[in-house]
Amino acid sequence: MARNAPERIKTKAGHSPRARIHAAWSPIGQKMRRTALLRGLGGALAVLLVIGLAADAYAQSFFDSLPSIQGLDSATFAGDTLITDSTGKVVLADVGNHGDHRLAVKLKDVSPVAVQATVAIEDKGFYTNPGIDFQGIIRAAFDNIRSGHIVGGGSTITQQLAKQQFLTPDQTVSRKIKELALAYELSQTYSKDQIMELYLNKSFYGSQSYGIEAAAESYFQIPASKLDLAQAAMLAGLPQAPTEWNPVLHPDSAKLRQAEVLRAMVRSNFIAQEQMDKAEAENLTYYAPVNKFNAPHFVDYVLAELRQLGFQPGIQQLNVKTTLDWNMQQIGESTVANNMARTVCNARHSNYGCDPRGVLSSGLVAVDPLTGNIEVMVGSPNYNADGGQINYTTIPRNMGSSMKPYTYGAVINARAATVDTPVYDGPSPLVYKDAYSTTKIYNYDGKSHGVLPLKKAMGNSLNIAAVKVELSIGVPAVLSWMRSMSVRPRYVIANPDGSFGGYDANAPGDQYGPSLTLGGYPITLLEHVEGIATYADKGVYHSPEAILQVTDSHGKELYKTHPDQRARLAIDPVVAFIMAQIMADDQNRCMIFGCNSALHWKDRIVAAKTGTTDNFKDAVTIAFTPDLATGLWVGDIKGNQFTMISGSDGVFVASPGVHEFVQRALAGVDGNRWYTPPPGVVSGPGNSWYLADTTRIEKLPGDNPPSPTPSAPVYVVPPDPGTGPVLANPTAPPIVCPTPALPPPAHCP
Repeated sequence: MARNAPERIKTKAGHSPRARIHAAWSPIGQKMRRTALLRGLGGALAVLLVIGLAADAYAQSFFDSLPSIQGLDSATFAGDTLITDSTGKVVLADVGNHGDHRLAVKLKDVSPVAVQATVAIEDKGFYTNPGIDFQGIIRAAFDNIRSGHIVGGGSTITQQLAKQQFLTPDQTVSRKIKELALAYELSQTYSKDQIMELYLNKSFYGSQSYGIEAAAESYFQIPASKLDLAQAAMLAGLPQAPTEWNPVLHPDSAKLRQAEVLRAMVRSNFIAQEQMDKAEAENLTYYAPVNKFNAPHFVDYVLAELRQLGFQPGIQQLNVKTTLDWNMQQIGESTVANNMARTVCNARHSNYGCDPRGVLSSGLVAVDPLTGNIEVMVGSPNYNADGGQINYTTIPRNMGSSMKPYTYGAVINARAATVDTPVYDGPSPLVYKDAYSTTKIYNYDGKSHGVLPLKKAMGNSLNIAAVKVELSIGVPAVLSWMRSMSVRPRYVIANPDGSFGGYDANAPGDQYGPSLTLGGYPITLLEHVEGIATYADKGVYHSPEAILQVTDSHGKELYKTHPDQRARLAIDPVVAFIMAQIMADDQNRCMIFGCNSALHWKDRIVAAKTGTTDNFKDAVTIAFTPDLATGLWVGDIKGNQFTMISGSDGVFVASPGVHEFVQRALAGVDGNRWYTPPPGVVSGPGNSWYLADTTRIEKLPGDNPPSPTPSAPVYVVPPDPGTGPVLANPTAPPIVCPTPALPPPAHCP
């Protein structure tokens, strides 16, 4: 059968034209079809290439948008700051952000059954999957489709770590994709043990506990390394619902969850049925979270110092070894409590310090004179009482006559007097006039006491004599001497309406008046003790320090104190030695305080001085030895109209506490430890010591005793009434204490 051929077409001229359209079966048609196909394929490839490039660019952009997974370390997670005493063994505080606790722990320090329990209930394929459980994802996808929204994601432990560390908890598809990508990256970058360690340290277990170490410490008060099977199963079940299954809040629900974990462990062949039954039968005791600090005022001080150093306590995982001596701190706390009990009013009689209308408080601080390290800080008798959070060792208070040692040291250093230079304690009152006011200065007993050697004028704390000594070289010179030891009396700023406008610790010297030596300008007890410790360390001042060392949770050192860098020679060591001798000689104060007062220790040499402010608002005693410098403040903390009862001098109110503290704190320390006379000092009669270039000064500059010079009245020590020393009775012959010698010293009996 003949094939139908297309009709031939001719032009009018009889020529046959070339075909413009050819049948598909023709060679030209087939060629054209192949050409069109190739062009189509080329276009498609071009489109695919563009799509591929776009997808690659998107993928690159997507992965670039993911957070870096490099350098993950549980030590860098937000965590608790552990504050310990100077030994590193007594935990003073576990400081967490907003009360939360985060403690990092190495995997080797986690009980193996806790790891097994976590794997069994959270991700049984953990050690074999690539960080993603595809079957779990498919199951979760069907569950999400059935529910109409995302209810779960089939997350592995690695995915949960990625979500906790890098992502928000939002249930969205984009977040889930990021979670999968990050989980895969994590599994390719870190070992399974590293991922498990990160997960255990990151997970929230309820009760303010982040990480399995914090959870074990909180719920069971043991480290994670000590968890048994029952405890481990209880904790392993918590991360998925830490509130609903919290054993403290919901013990029945927690028990059901524990059983679920144990069954999962049996299915995973981690434990046998017999072990499961035994664990279920174990009676567990749970503890609620407790946020209690030892030495709380000191901890507050340490936290402030950490922030000044640039740390973030409570957020960073830090181990902070402090300067605190925990045994001595306990002595300090009990001493403050005992001393406060002695000041309380009772129905039978009013003790010194009694304040029936006001509110009394107290503070004690002790430092190591050789380093400036704070060994004891008791900011108030009860941190949890009303107003007890105020640290009365670090806020300015008036320190009364306990400031006089600075004045006498400045005058001796200026070569204006020696310890034996006569000082006229009179007239009474001593009237001081300046351009602004007239001030009348009285002694504690309202009397004058004739002419005395400078050392006895200081030892007996005579105000008139002290102001004369101060004015002999000028108030600014005394202020400069104080500031050389970082004792910075605050000038009180008044607002235009006369109200309190704050303090200025750097006011010009000519703004201060003669009450400087009487404690008329407030300082803190801490700076007072650090200042007086300059005398105790032979003229070397150390800035106060509360932190010895800061390390991270792996033990890497982040900070270490250097006592030598905090030390400077502030005053002449010879002057420091002379002042120590004056303050330690009980004979120098027997006239007013009586021998054997609370300022005297029978079995050791101690330099001490009291202070009392006007109207008995504040009472202070400071004391030092070569091993310890300390100060105790007691006072009313209400308005200025509230004061202790009349007669509440520092020797009655504060000195007994200092005596008790020093006696207990230095128990076992040689009481004869004292200072060797330094070069540049020479001795004189009656335990007098002089600068080698100034052994005799006949008269205090500006002092004009009457002629003839009145004789000093005779004083005697009355019987001890049981409440401490009292003013001596001038009607009986004096009792003279023997003078301590060097070495060894002798003391009043």
